[in-house]
Amino acid sequence: MGWYGDGDESEMRKRPTARPHPILSAAGARYRHVKTGVGRECARGVGSLTVLLSLWFLVTLETLAAVPLVASVAFGIRRQHRKWRGLKVRRGWRLVAIRLGTVLATLVFAAAAIADGVNRHYSYIPTFEALAGNVSPDLVHHVVIPTSVLPDHGVVQKSEVPGPVSKIEARDTYVYLPPEYFDAAQPNRRFAVLYMLHGSPGVSLDWLRGGYIDRAMDQLRDQHRIQPFIVVLPDFNGGYWRDTECEDIKGGPQVQTYLTTDVVAYIDSHFRTLADRAHRAIGGLSTGGYCALNLGLRHQDVYSAIVSHSGYFKPDVNRYTRDLFRGDKLARLANTPAWYLRTIPLVSPLGVYLDVGAQDRGSRRENDDVAAVLGRRGALVTYNVVPGENHTWVAWRLNTFSSLPWVSGWFGAGRTPPGVA
Repeated sequence: MGWYGDGDESEMRKRPTARPHPILSAAGARYRHVKTGVGRECARGVGSLTVLLSLWFLVTLETLAAVPLVASVAFGIRRQHRKWRGLKVRRGWRLVAIRLGTVLATLVFAAAAIADGVNRHYSYIPTFEALAGNVSPDLVHHVVIPTSVLPDHGVVQKSEVPGPVSKIEARDTYVYLPPEYFDAAQPNRRFAVLYMLHGSPGVSLDWLRGGYIDRAMDQLRDQHRIQPFIVVLPDFNGGYWRDTECEDIKGGPQVQTYLTTDVVAYIDSHFRTLADRAHRAIGGLSTGGYCALNLGLRHQDVYSAIVSHSGYFKPDVNRYTRDLFRGDKLARLANTPAWYLRTIPLVSPLGVYLDVGAQDRGSRRENDDVAAVLGRRGALVTYNVVPGENHTWVAWRLNTFSSLPWVSGWFGAGRTPPGVA
């Protein structure tokens, strides 16, 4: 049994082990069974401080929304009684001000309650500090100098990554560097890189604010479950109210080029990376999971491994994306893994980690199909269906305790990640 937290992470509860999911082997003759390895959720920076995810905070907002309405009704009844008795009642601008104030207070607190309810459902922003941008105890705003005494946790540096090839403006990218990166005794040591993509709507900060990925890396390192590697968190939307699906958009931003060319080149030139396919992986959640699979398969010269949390496998169409391909059906199909996966050439070795909550039915159906096709085609696939989980940050935070050790194993000797026979 591992441990997990529900929407209110001030309480920790036992979490059932993921149900093994059969995946066809490369030969198609046997099944590969995989278990999810889950650790205790990150303790540093969470616990009782997750006020925005607590039930009592939501109830407080709902109560505050109801109080002005109840007070308004009571005021109206009292005013009517005074009129019946011939007593003086408020009139004119004072009455208008009271009524407008009541309506405004009700709307403000009702909107806050709705926003907090949505936030609580997805378990996204845990605290007022995180809402204000203080998202990680690892985030620094200066260059960290190598030292003979290693820091006891990793460091997150913020970089502005430009797009000289894609012509995209510089965007915020957060880079997690393990403590070993600052070891003065190994100044030339280089590290493998995992690129992790956020969802939509979303920005690069989300994997820190909602996913605690830096804290997960620290905890897994302390438990000796991973070897040190770099995690890069780029921004593929350029704002909350956009959804590019990581595509090279006709007449718009060339996001796929930005991620696979500009960002990778910037990271390799500014950090001590192992700059080859074998030591790069790309992952993401939801939309980022789709992006990871699509970019990972279309750019196998850049990445050797793919991680998808609750991903889907065809470009979405919504009010934020509209028609990204401007009616070009061939371009759409060329970016639809569900369509091209059976025929696209696969470079060996290719590792793919997939997980999805058992209650996330839409993503689960797609993941079932994709995992089976990849297994039949010879990719090294780990696929976890996790009981009780849905399409929320609770699931994605917890499942990094499986995916990050998998990535570490992939980067290690033999290219055989944990859970793969």
